[in-house]
Amino acid sequence: MLRWAGVAPDRAGLALAASLGSDVPFCLLGGRARVTGTGEEVEPLAPEELGLTLLIPPFGVPTGPVYRRWDELGSPAGPAGNDLEPAALAVEPRLARWRDRLGAATGLVPRLAGSGSTWFVEQAFPDLAGPLGDALVVVTRTGRP
Repeated sequence: MLRWAGVAPDRAGLALAASLGSDVPFCLLGGRARVTGTGEEVEPLAPEELGLTLLIPPFGVPTGPVYRRWDELGSPAGPAGNDLEPAALAVEPRLARWRDRLGAATGLVPRLAGSGSTWFVEQAFPDLAGPLGDALVVVTRTGRP
């Protein structure tokens, strides 16, 4: 909606977007980016072609409790660059089962997307696409614009 309304992805536009929600500045900018802070710091990155395999468990993880747990744990650093992973696992221990299943199926170490609940590996495994137990596996590729 912000793009449709003509809001530019400049400093003022990103500040407005951040006032609406943590994910909104990234969505306004689009593309590929490193997002830090509470979502208001968006650093554009060059497009990259990747294969991705995502595992979407049959449950979600509420963002608020994950951030509260992260604070309670002393703001730990997470593996593979996602500092929310330890807190998400503490809030929703069932995540570990799905991480381990994706890791066993691919031979790679899965990473948690955001505060959960989707796990991913940076390689396309087309044979895994579809249901995996109660979860859904999506295989996709990023591309250059």
